[in-house]
Amino acid sequence: MKTNISLLIISLFVCAAVMAQTPAVPSSKPLLGYQTTIYTDSTLTNELAASADESRGFGADLLSSLGNAAVGVATGYISSVVDLGIQALGQLIMLDRKHKQEWQETATRECTFSSSIGTLYALNDFYSVGSNRGALDPIGIQFNGLGCLATVGQDTAYYVSCHLNRQKLNRLRDHSKFELITDTIIINPYHSHLPNSSLPLKFSFAERKNFLFKMTIQILSSWMDFTPALHQNEVLGEFVLTVPVDSMDVDKNGSFVYIRQQGEPAKYEIMGESFIVPRSYMQIPDLQAGTLHDHYGTGQYSLNVTVEETCDLTPEYRANWRDDRKMRKSLEKNGHTKASFDDVCRTITHQTWDEALSAWVVTILKAPADYSIKTLNEMMRIPNSQQKQQPK
Repeated sequence: MKTNISLLIISLFVCAAVMAQTPAVPSSKPLLGYQTTIYTDSTLTNELAASADESRGFGADLLSSLGNAAVGVATGYISSVVDLGIQALGQLIMLDRKHKQEWQETATRECTFSSSIGTLYALNDFYSVGSNRGALDPIGIQFNGLGCLATVGQDTAYYVSCHLNRQKLNRLRDHSKFELITDTIIINPYHSHLPNSSLPLKFSFAERKNFLFKMTIQILSSWMDFTPALHQNEVLGEFVLTVPVDSMDVDKNGSFVYIRQQGEPAKYEIMGESFIVPRSYMQIPDLQAGTLHDHYGTGQYSLNVTVEETCDLTPEYRANWRDDRKMRKSLEKNGHTKASFDDVCRTITHQTWDEALSAWVVTILKAPADYSIKTLNEMMRIPNSQQKQQPK
């Protein structure tokens, strides 16, 4: 079976932690890019008509997306003696309890981050050809899964690839639904948004445990039915992938890597299912006969991808709260803070179709708000003709 996979890694950008000693100017901000790739397969219709073959393993050639990855990230915390100028033991105890509670509340809030990186523009062509038979005519189904990649410079923050589960094609035949199976997972906690803080704090397994990566993918569609009635941004289905990452699970580069081998069940199951995309109804004129005949389109759909990162505080980190609190105060005093992710970012979507590979590549960027679109296009090296091109 020939499966067309597009992994065009475009250098794109989003705001991230500024680790410099002085506030950074816009051009020196680290930037993060997201890419969503839609896999296609022109042989799916024939396979649907016949018996389903075994689900295949993908991703053995995708390890290059690991990049260099972060190596040996240190916390760099400062330890020193705290002199409170004690006058009364009772006051000291009360003050100590108050500071500890404030620290715990702050550190706990930093253990959660959520970001939506969904596509803004509809993806066309769930089917390769139109139909005159009906809205759910399966002839020409070409959707075969998707991949999501987030990069920090040349390094991979995370990469998830999943394909249509061919062991469950009976669900498609009997219920108009499909399921996905996970093929490749790469997660680097050191490139996550945790700790979610305005201070330039780095992730450390010595301080944060139970790191959990959760990706939720919704498939939406808009279409006109034969009555006619408009269906706008209807949710057809939802998929959820949850991956726990422990310090023992990461390699020397700080990355968790999982690749499903051919014929194996997925160790990390992506839960959920989705209806196939309905074809939009239209009446096409026959000029010679002077009549109209029914036509159903190629299926327009879009994705809404949400990533959540969570963790817990280690007992050792909780016990060291006084030194950590003093270090934070020192950073704040010296102006080592960064704007929040939501405050300074805006979203731009770039969508391209690769004719040779028969695959959509949708790139989501979260760019610092003080970057102009012209500057972003120059940094992305998008030709002028491509900047003006609209998705078909």
